[in-house]
Amino acid sequence: RTKRSELPNGLKVALLSKKTRGGTVVATLTVRFGDEKSLMGKSTVADLAADMLMRGTARHTRQQIKDELDRLKARMAVGGRATQANVTIETIRENLPAVMALAAEVLREPVFPAKEFEELQQENLAQIEQQKSEPDALGSNYFQRHMSPYPKGDPRYVDTLDESLASYKAATLDETKKFYGDFYGASTAELAVVGDFDADAAAKQAAELFGGWKSPA
Repeated sequence: RTKRSELPNGLKVALLSKKTRGGTVVATLTVRFGDEKSLMGKSTVADLAADMLMRGTARHTRQQIKDELDRLKARMAVGGRATQANVTIETIRENLPAVMALAAEVLREPVFPAKEFEELQQENLAQIEQQKSEPDALGSNYFQRHMSPYPKGDPRYVDTLDESLASYKAATLDETKKFYGDFYGASTAELAVVGDFDADAAAKQAAELFGGWKSPA
């Protein structure tokens, strides 16, 4: 029952329409980018770029995005790492088109406010400082480093906590914006929607929102 398609720009779409309690619908969009060579040394700015997407667009501030999601009875989570960014949304049938449009705005029209960047940077630094005194965090970091034995700078390399501190301190807003401009696009991306929704309408909207968004790299 899953309807699969691929847009001309490369975005793969999978739609599974079915009745759900309360008419709920969940969608996830994964945007993949870069390769081993082009992403070398860019893990920190990649993380910051993904986290900045919800902090302001050309049409909405961070608070206005939150207010709009509340109005639409929706949840949206955006995250990312060196090789991809993910957007997950949950809403109800009648609000899916509006929430999808907001997700596209967040992905395609971020403005990277300087004040928000400084705040995000400080949040990351405080979190890492706290982890340095937590045995669980130290153990997890050691285990991840053991399981991912790649050279420093490789997108799969796992920083020590001290290295993470240094990386986030050194990261700049210009580098973060440049990463977004150099890599973000939907040419190697997947959109999946499951729940109570109109599959034909969703396919048409996906093409309108993301069909012209090509990856620069």
